[in-house]
Order: sequence, then C-alpha cells, then structure tokens
Amino acid sequence: MELQSHDQLCSWLGLAPGVWPPDHYTLLGLALGAGDFTDIESRVLDRMEQLRRYQLLHPDAVTGGMNRLAQALVCLTDPIARAAYDRGLGIAPAPFEVGEDEPLVAPELGAPRPAEVPFEQGLRPPGEGPSRAYEVIEPDPLPYEVVPDEPTAEELPEPEVVLDALVEAEPVLAPIAISAPAQYLSQLKPRTVYRRLAALRRAIRAWEELRSVMGNSTEALATPIAVLLFLRAVAGARDVLPRVAFVLNEPGASGTLVAALAASPHALHTVRTLLPSQRQAVALDWRRGYDALRRERDQLRALALGRRARRRTNSGADFLLAFRRTPELALVALALVALLVSLIRRNS
Repeated sequence: MELQSHDQLCSWLGLAPGVWPPDHYTLLGLALGAGDFTDIESRVLDRMEQLRRYQLLHPDAVTGGMNRLAQALVCLTDPIARAAYDRGLGIAPAPFEVGEDEPLVAPELGAPRPAEVPFEQGLRPPGEGPSRAYEVIEPDPLPYEVVPDEPTAEELPEPEVVLDALVEAEPVLAPIAISAPAQYLSQLKPRTVYRRLAALRRAIRAWEELRSVMGNSTEALATPIAVLLFLRAVAGARDVLPRVAFVLNEPGASGTLVAALAASPHALHTVRTLLPSQRQAVALDWRRGYDALRRERDQLRALALGRRARRRTNSGADFLLAFRRTPELALVALALVALLVSLIRRNS
C-alpha cells in the first residue's frame, strides 16, 4: 500500500517511478546545486497546488508529499543548511569570483592639468582654507523675500459652508460622507447581505489560519511543519480574501497589510525577511483586520435578523389588513370554522 502511494506521488509530481524519496533538487525538477530562492519557492508552491487536487481522495499520500516539499523548501532556502546538504550529495561549492581591477587610463596629451580646471561657483580650491578638497560655501541670502499674507479668521470660510459647497458640487458623495454605517448597510439588498455573510464566514476562518504566523511576531518559520501550515493558510487566504474586498479594499484600512502579504507570490520569503518592528506591525494589523471582519459580520447578521423579524410582523399585519378591507373573507373563514367544528362533533 505504501509503495502504491509512493508511485502515485511520483506520477502526480512528474517523477520517475521507484525513486521515492528523491533528493530535494530532483523533487523540485532542478539540476543538482541549481536554483535560487525565487525559483525554489515557486516550484514548491506549484507542486503543492498539483498535490492539492488529490487531497480529498488520498489525504495521507498528499500530506507526505507536502511534508517532503516543505523540507526541501526549508533546507534549500537556508544557506548554511543548503551547503551541508550539498556536501552530502557530493556537490562542490561554487568558487569565489575575483573581479579584475579597472585599468588605469593615462591622461591624454594636451589635457588641462587639475590646477587649470576652473572651479564651479561656490567651491574653493584646496590649499585656500580647510584641508578638505572642496568646501561648500553657503550663498548669500536674498535681500528680501515675498511671503504671502496668511488669511485672517474673518476671511476663512466656516466648516458648514465648505461641507455645503462639497454637497452641492458633488451630490453623489453626500450620502457616503455624512451617512452612518448602519444606514449604508440598510441600503443593501437581501441577496447581497447573505452573499457577503457567506464570504465573511469563509474569510474569518482563513484569517484565523494565518494567526500562527501573521498574528505572532515571534514565529520564525524554521521547521517544515510550520512552513507547510503557513503555505496552506496562505493558499486558503488567496482564494477567499478577494471576496471580502468591501472590508479590506480601502488604503490604510485594517487588515490591508496582511492581505497584501498573503497575496504576494513569495509570501514565505517576505515574511521571513521582515524586521522585528515590521513583524509587530503585521501582528497588530492582523488583530485589527480580524476585528474589522467580525464587526462587519455581526452588523450584517443583525441586519438580516432584523429584516426577517420585520417580515414576519408585516406578514401578520397584512393578513389582518386583508380581513379588514374585505369583510367577505371573514364570513368565509367563520363558515369554514363552523363546518370544521360540526364535523368534529359528528365524528366524536
């Protein structure tokens, strides 16, 4: 059974059968000792996507293959670990490159000597003042400078006047600029509300999967299992986060930094190279984005429940209103009730 799963992995990854487990370079389709960081990460991500197609039917085999890919990524992107791994495979280290010195160019005949070259305005030749080669001389100040007068308090327009002018100039912007979030949400259609709720539930689950790295400023991603879990979380976030752009699309809004890192083609390398202060900023942005997603979900859920309750109340009121407008319906209903009572008595 295990041999069959290995053959399946080789077939899925385009490897020759019977070579499992292969070395890291063969697993990624690289020549021995070849591949830079960008190429290695791209190949690992591509092969993980190939294996993910068979994850539902063959979970154990796919998990084993992804673990091998994560091990290869961790090893080949660490210079020290890669050098030791290459020595184990008998790969000679790359020789140092020695750059040649630039040839000296002799001055041409008739060229002016350095002392004969005129100095630009504001520079002083060596020997006349400090020992530095050149000295920057500040230019003389202008005799006068025209400065426009600042407007006085009487000349400044009132804030209400500016807002009214903005509303009159652009009526479309008026509701967005002065309306509350609840009023904006109440304008959404019921179908849009339920569609956004479904997208938010999936986005919140994907956001929680990013917690171990994006929400933790001390995670170093130094083990294969940590890399594997992070790559899985990033792949899931890339599928669902674009569907909640109505929360994360504003520049500078909460969660935009984490969303940008998840959408980056080389998210692992980017996160690994962040400074400690940058990791703390990412963790803070993850927390704020998490709160923003849940707050939007709660508002939409309250809106949907409120509409459902109003719909039930309105349906009962409409039923009574129909009886009031057409008394004949009330007489028909009473006749039906009397007939039903008589049938029950007769049967009893």
